[in-house]
Amino acid sequence: GIGCYMFRIDDFDVVDATMHGNAARFINHSCEPNCYSRVINVEGRKHIVIFALRKIYRGEELTYDYKFPIEDASNKLNCNCGARRCRRFLN
Repeated sequence: GIGCYMFRIDDFDVVDATMHGNAARFINHSCEPNCYSRVINVEGRKHIVIFALRKIYRGEELTYDYKFPIEDASNKLNCNCGARRCRRFLN
């Protein structure tokens, strides 16, 4: 009941912010996001950075495309982002 806040860094590493982490762990998915994420390397340490795709207004929710791996029809996760161009599925 507490949610799942995981972010894949690469083929080997996943950040689990379910119990600890900053407010970025609550950024929701959208098929038409206002942000995007990148993993950057700073002095040998990987960091997740969130960039704006456009001007974001005060009080507006931050969103990015989770880009979940494509799954077969029986494992699809429904998307409820409400975007005009919603793909209907997260994966």
